[in-house]
Amino acid sequence: MSPLGKLTLALIGVRFFGLNGLLLGLFFGHMLIDKTFIIRKLERLLNKADDIIRLKLPYRYYRYYNRLDGNIWGKIWGMVLGALLFGLPGFILLFMAGQVIFDMPQNLEIRRVKKDTDHFFDNHWGAIFGLILGIVLKSPVIVCIGVVIGFVADYQRLEGAKLIPFKALSGYWQKINPLKLWRNAIGGEHRRYLEVMAALSALLAEADGKVTAKEKEAFAQIFAVKPKQKSLVADIFNTPRRHLRDVETYAGRLEELTRFNDDLKESSLENLFKIAAANEKISDNQLDMLKKIAEIINLDEVVFTKLKKIFIPKPISKKLAHCYEILGMPHNASLEEIKAKWKKLIMIYHPDKLTNASSKEKDKATAKMAEINLAYQEIAKVKGKE
Repeated sequence: MSPLGKLTLALIGVRFFGLNGLLLGLFFGHMLIDKTFIIRKLERLLNKADDIIRLKLPYRYYRYYNRLDGNIWGKIWGMVLGALLFGLPGFILLFMAGQVIFDMPQNLEIRRVKKDTDHFFDNHWGAIFGLILGIVLKSPVIVCIGVVIGFVADYQRLEGAKLIPFKALSGYWQKINPLKLWRNAIGGEHRRYLEVMAALSALLAEADGKVTAKEKEAFAQIFAVKPKQKSLVADIFNTPRRHLRDVETYAGRLEELTRFNDDLKESSLENLFKIAAANEKISDNQLDMLKKIAEIINLDEVVFTKLKKIFIPKPISKKLAHCYEILGMPHNASLEEIKAKWKKLIMIYHPDKLTNASSKEKDKATAKMAEINLAYQEIAKVKGKE
């Protein structure tokens, strides 16, 4: 859902204000919606709506709805916004755009493009704003000045640079000139981030004894490691690093890369938790290391506690354990995994499928369906509070 704010405001802007509205919509959609709690709140509301639909739909409709796998909101967004803004052509074009952009979450290429777009806006919004300001004011001079000032601001924001005295301006310019930054920003930064995360993941893997194949596979899946990067990652995982100073060194580098991006800090530590949990249990040594990393990157303690609860849940009640047993899911499964299993069970046990069955068989299926739905609702309620 991350480009939703950018696309919505950009389309509204271009409809009423032309090119200026398009550019301003992209910028403010990213800053005010896609990088704030609004997008996460909307995702939670849509998930709840999807749950309600699945609970209420008769089987003859549910089986068709289930083929969509719940991915209909992008198409609905496209149809409504397209029809309101551009009539029938907009209805058709944005319906297709909603399908491609929002309703194909398993497509790795689309996920990569959305991630790269957000990454670009996150790291260059100062320069982007300077460019847009110059275009809106129709001044080539302001475009040039705005982009240069924006690059300087972005560099200081990302690298933690301090204001430089006038005498050092020439050396400072050599260090942060826009052409150099533009050339190296995405490729170099991504490589550094991958190296740092691989090193920290290897340290976590070693903390509970030895690096296992499961931990390497988990890293490759989480970070979508490309073929040309596999040798780099393998070298990092195969190099022993057992000293605390290694943790502090790499965690310090991670802090530099995530200094002004709280979302990236949280997702980085969450992914490290996933690596540590690849062998189904996080050891005390791994938990201590994760806490140390969180402290070094200045991650909010509340966020760390939330992640700890997800990956190291407290003992659960017999009632909740029974709910997990009904769905056939482990206690540490994510809500998305549990929901996927729930959807499969609905398809199997929905009583409306038994058109030629006896009343006794229908009653048994209805009771089983009610048990499955109640188990999912109990687990979802608990997971939603975590």
